[in-house]
This record gives sequence, structure tokens and C-alpha cells, in this order.
Amino acid sequence: MADAGLNEGVEPYLTGGSLGDPRSTSNPAFAKVGNYRFDARELHRRVLLDTAAPFHDAIPSALQRALRDRSLGGGVIGFDTADAKALLEAASVRASLRPADDFMLHIRLAKTKAELDLMRRACANNVDAALATAKAARGEATLKRIRQRFFEEAAKRGNVGVYGNVDMVMDERVDGALRDGQTFMIDFVSHYGFYQGDYGRTVFFGDPDRQMRRATDVGIAAWGEIQSRLRPGLRFSDIRRIGNETVKKMGAEFTYAFNPHSVGLQHWDQPRQSPDGQPIDLPLEAGMVLSVDCPLLNSGVNGTTHLEDLVLINAAGAEPLHRQGDHFIVV
Repeated sequence: MADAGLNEGVEPYLTGGSLGDPRSTSNPAFAKVGNYRFDARELHRRVLLDTAAPFHDAIPSALQRALRDRSLGGGVIGFDTADAKALLEAASVRASLRPADDFMLHIRLAKTKAELDLMRRACANNVDAALATAKAARGEATLKRIRQRFFEEAAKRGNVGVYGNVDMVMDERVDGALRDGQTFMIDFVSHYGFYQGDYGRTVFFGDPDRQMRRATDVGIAAWGEIQSRLRPGLRFSDIRRIGNETVKKMGAEFTYAFNPHSVGLQHWDQPRQSPDGQPIDLPLEAGMVLSVDCPLLNSGVNGTTHLEDLVLINAAGAEPLHRQGDHFIVV
């Protein structure tokens, strides 16, 4: 599970017993019964196990020790899954137990270095897969085939497909042909090590008509203005306001979502409430990975458009997590 070693600051509480040698409760390494020498990977694993921490006979006793070491045996403990609650009960914790799944999302907003390494890899693979799919879209020609092509391109790069939205269609039971001269949006998500990439673009089948090119250009300009003003403390409502004001200043009648959300282990990896359980207008904070969905919300315009990038919020503003540009693709 941790062949690369433990991340800095992680203190493990490990269990042995039936997970490894059934004759030992002190080390969960696989019992040696063959005649071959350990290879380099197995030797490395045993070094990690020998230096990691003392071992416990079962997970509940390991949890008891971890809580005692931190003086967390009483008071209130939050749990974010049913399994976590069951484990706390099995450990005979004296504390009061409360659901805390939303609170955990507050903690997950700021990504660690290890998480960001995975996010960057996920994003790079996802973008490359999405662009390869877009450029091959004319040959695929239908919603289902384009979506399947994305899943294939993501897998080639080491990602696992999560979903593909093509021309505003997310339902995998629905198919349809794309015609010459049409404009359509793509919104593709895949994960690497469970950390998600999220990328949206506009694809033109041939030369776009003037109205669709204008709608695409306005969306690009609005996202550019939003991105230039991203800072810690800016709230989600401010992002929507900046986008809408930019569209208005350009004299455009189009409507866009300008929908911000944080991305990480989930596509929407953010709390819905404040820590005290009240409605929240989420402020940006350093370490947050942010998406702003910018799909066009108008009909009768000969197609659909979209623009979405992932950026890392820092003290100076927003750092792209992947290659940008390629705001639209003509095939």
C-alpha cells in the first residue's frame, strides 16, 4: 500500500496477525516459505515494516492507542463513513460520535504536496486524453463513440475514466450523431490514484458560424478575467459576479454558468456548510484546487460551448495545474 514509503508527518499504527504471518502478531510481513531470496521490492517492504512503528494485534486496539497518544479518548469525535463509526464503536471509544463528512471536506480543501503531485499527474493525463479525443471526434462522429474514445485515451495514459459529457449529454444510455457545421462542448473527467482531472472545451465540426464563434470568444474572455482576479478570500459568489459583469461589459446577450467548485478526491470536493452547520459562500484558500465551469446556457445557437481548467490557489493568485490554451478545437 505504501511501497514509496510514508509521506512526511504520517505516523502509522499498524496491525499484524492474520494480515501476514499467522504465527506472529508483531509484523504483518508475508511468512517466508519458499527457497528463493527476497527480491529488491520485498526487501524494501520489510525495511519499511521494521522501521515504521510497533504493531498491534487488531485495528480497534491500534485505534485505541492512537487516540490515547493524542488525548482524544473523550469529548466529541466526528466520523465521515459508516465504517469509521463502526471502527470507533469496536474500539470502545468513550467520546460522543457525530457525523462529520461535511467538516472533513473543509479539511480536504487545502491539498498537501503529495496530493498535488497526484493532481498534476491526473490533470496532465486528462487534458492530453481530452485533446486527443477532440481531434479524433470527426472520425468517431457519435456521442457514445466520442465518450468511449475518451475513456480509451485516458486509460492509455494511466487514468481511469469517470464520466464524459458530450454536447451536454451525460446519460450513457443516450446516443446521437453529430453533423458538419455543428459546435459541441466536451467536459471530461478521469482520475489518477483517485485524484481527479476535469477539463472542458468547445469543438467545431468545420468552420463555426459567427454567432457560435462569438459565444466561444466571450466565454474565453470571461474566464480570463476571472482567472486574473482569483485570490485567497475571494468567494464563490464573487466569481459568478466577475464572470457575469465581464459578459455584460462586452455587450453580449449570452448566459454562462460560471460555476466554481473544488476538485480532489471527488469532482465536487468541497463542503456545503460552514463548520457550525450554516449555509456557506465558500471563500478561496491557499492550496485549493479550483474549477470554474463556463458552459453556455443558451439554446438556438447551433450548438453548445464549454470552457474549464483547473488552477491551484496560492498567495499570489492562481497557478494553472495543466497546460492551458487550446480554448477551442476545429476538426
